[in-house]
Amino acid sequence: MVKTPERVKSADLEPQFQGILRALFKDVPFMSLASLKADAKLPNGKGARADWLGELRAGDETWTLIAEAKRNGQPREVRSAALQVKDYLSRLPDTKPGCGLVLAPFISEQSAQICKEAGIGYADLAGNAFLSFGKVFVERRVAGNAGSVKREAKSIFSPKATRVIRVLLQGPLRAWKVKELAKAAEVSLGHVSAVRQKLLGREWAVENEDGLRLSQPDALLDAWAAEDDFSKRTQIREYSTLAADYTLAGNLIAFCGSHNSLSDKDPLFTLNFAAWLRAPHNVPTIVSAYLDRFPDEDELLPFLQARPVSRGAGNLRIIVPSDFKALTIDKQKVIKFPDFSLVSDLQLFLDLHGGEPNGPEQARVLRDLEDFNGGWS
Repeated sequence: MVKTPERVKSADLEPQFQGILRALFKDVPFMSLASLKADAKLPNGKGARADWLGELRAGDETWTLIAEAKRNGQPREVRSAALQVKDYLSRLPDTKPGCGLVLAPFISEQSAQICKEAGIGYADLAGNAFLSFGKVFVERRVAGNAGSVKREAKSIFSPKATRVIRVLLQGPLRAWKVKELAKAAEVSLGHVSAVRQKLLGREWAVENEDGLRLSQPDALLDAWAAEDDFSKRTQIREYSTLAADYTLAGNLIAFCGSHNSLSDKDPLFTLNFAAWLRAPHNVPTIVSAYLDRFPDEDELLPFLQARPVSRGAGNLRIIVPSDFKALTIDKQKVIKFPDFSLVSDLQLFLDLHGGEPNGPEQARVLRDLEDFNGGWS
């Protein structure tokens, strides 16, 4: 196998990885690292070179240690390194038993599982480690996450990036070419390429001649929900009116359609009210809708016979998002109420998680629908 993983040549990472290797085996009383060489030629490896080659002593046994390092611990990178280590181990003479490690700044749970399934150990700068060979077994998972992984998660779920993800998550799932994906998401080719690389790196998508297609939509949505912050991406004003539920929603539609102060005439309903229309669960007491900007209250209040109130005291919630255009990409209507535009199931799921006290329960009901967000099967 030709060596393809990129070597870690960064002046700051290389000594840290070497430090991991030297410190790792000190935690096991009967083990010691007798030697360690960087960028070393494998014995009988026909010219192949490992990032690190060492000799381990475990009791009365001697093991050849082979370690490969990656600049990031994305699943695709880790899988590539694990396969490389397995290949190198297979080249060792029968008289030299070997053990392998993958090193990265941070190894996520998903990447850790990849290593275990490949029979390869791992270690990272956060303190996570796994070794299993001969009579040796070491496993350590550190609580929390690495800062670099948090920054990566935020970048893949940035407003422009999520426009691309919305299109990909719209069922039935299919393959998309980069250009048509950029057009559908109304973003640049550069934005699509950046999202594509991250999705492939996390192994949430696959690519062939037909284009890019999500392979793990549920994992992608779970990660998005974990990073989403409803309070940071929205501004809310709340009102109290005499009208309720469907009548109130119809009055808001009528107001938006008759006032030029709003550039978008189509409120997008969300939260409990939209969940009731989409998948009846709890009777809604508040009508919530996204608008691209807050209406002029001198016009809104008399039209709806409403008054502004503090959060939690009204029955109408107007929400202005950080990226209203993104919400229109996959908006939907329900058959029984064709005049009402709703956010997509995807957006509704995220909103319920972060915007309602009983939201997670309603979100589960919605997600269990066979046609959730157009159907993913």
